[in-house]
Amino acid sequence: MFYFLILILALILFLSILYFRGNKNHTALIFLLLSYFVALCSMVIYISKDTYYYNLIKSYFYLPNFIWRWFFFLKISKINLIRLMNLSSLSIVIISTYFAFSFCQPKKCLTEKILKTCVWLHCIFLAVLYDPAINYKLYYYLYPKHLTVAQYENMELFIMQITRLCNNVIILSCMMFLLIALRNSPKLKLFLFNHCFLCISFGIFSLVYVFFISLAPGFFLRISKIAGTHTYRSIHLSSHSVFYDVFPYFLIAAAALLTYCTYWLATLTNKMALSEFSISKEISSSETTSKIFCHYIKNEILALESEAELLTPSTEEKEILNNIKKRCETLYSRIDEIHRSTKTSELNLKLYSLQEILEKTLKNFSLELSGISVIRNYPKETIWAMVDSVYMEQAIHNIIKNSLDAMKDTSKEQKNLTLTLKTNRRYAWMEIKDTGKGISKENLEQIFLPFYSSHPYSKHWGIGLTLTYKIIHAHEGKIDVASTLGKGTATRIFLPLVVKEGQYNRHYL
Repeated sequence: MFYFLILILALILFLSILYFRGNKNHTALIFLLLSYFVALCSMVIYISKDTYYYNLIKSYFYLPNFIWRWFFFLKISKINLIRLMNLSSLSIVIISTYFAFSFCQPKKCLTEKILKTCVWLHCIFLAVLYDPAINYKLYYYLYPKHLTVAQYENMELFIMQITRLCNNVIILSCMMFLLIALRNSPKLKLFLFNHCFLCISFGIFSLVYVFFISLAPGFFLRISKIAGTHTYRSIHLSSHSVFYDVFPYFLIAAAALLTYCTYWLATLTNKMALSEFSISKEISSSETTSKIFCHYIKNEILALESEAELLTPSTEEKEILNNIKKRCETLYSRIDEIHRSTKTSELNLKLYSLQEILEKTLKNFSLELSGISVIRNYPKETIWAMVDSVYMEQAIHNIIKNSLDAMKDTSKEQKNLTLTLKTNRRYAWMEIKDTGKGISKENLEQIFLPFYSSHPYSKHWGIGLTLTYKIIHAHEGKIDVASTLGKGTATRIFLPLVVKEGQYNRHYL
């Protein structure tokens, strides 16, 4: 029943105001719901006061007789009711613009200010133009000196058609801005699902506006200069009453969904800005975590063995022993860190700087990197991604380890390890490129297979890139390897791009 659904909409609005009060991110949502609520109520009251719809009111809105009588005898003049309809309808246009831009990045730009100013000027002009008092003055000025009655009515009809077209274009443009925000949002399922449902719910509101509320503002007065009086025009409802039967139910569902999605998106964005946002994702501990654990032990033991081979009774013995001690300390801290992560068998994704992740991983290779030229191609701005630092460092560790192994037989002058960080509209990506011996096309197709290795098992177990592949995909990213025999290998890791609030990123627009 329509009146019952209106009460539910009012309840959702009240709860939104109660819960989101003082939160600037939700102000646009509260006023958007409020403007729709006022516009719907004012238009239904106006229709109820129109005797033309006396026999159709039930067919259109399920409005019971006692509610219709109460609306009909409500002590509010039709002049003020027309003003309320016009202003509430125009307020939807303004607030929808602010609501759509609140999800776009960057939030402060010249284009946004210009568009908002244009919408404000447009709506203020229409509010004045369609005011009943202005209608009277305009009619008395134009008739009969400049226009006949028929010409004046045709002019009003033309202006209303242009107005409705412009307002509908603005509302649909707001929908387009939300879709752009969806495309530019972090490519994490949690964000994508909320953005999708936000667009769907706002789309339902847009349809309600286009097919019903956009009938206002309008010239609802039919003025007679000769008689010195006026009558009121009816709102031309669609001949398909089914739409008016079902749209209240969709409207309530859309209001609830819009409120829910806006809340979560604003909450996630705020937490991300405060570096408090995290996502827990399960990862198979029996298949992956234990292998990471063993794989790292294997790498460190091999490093210790290579150091032990250098031990000779000489003056350098003390320095070598110090290196072994450092290895043991690194091994202990790493095992302890991985051991703690295996207790939950989860990825704990948090906002990290990819520059910091890369540099932290490189520190573990301080000895191996001697004699190798490390080239860093980092952008000036910080690149952020949602990662589990333990797993991501392990994934990068595996790639760098393979690159260093591939360059063992390369001359010192040609040993280059290039680290590159870039972004595009969807992903932040890092490239680790070496100048080693490269990988053949046949082997390249199998590098992610478990226990596949082109080296003896005493040196490589063939699980490093397999683990890396699983870690990257658990982060909702992807990995790509390109290689040329004799020239080297380039490994790219793509991760969902995240832009912190207030940070400018030209690739994000």
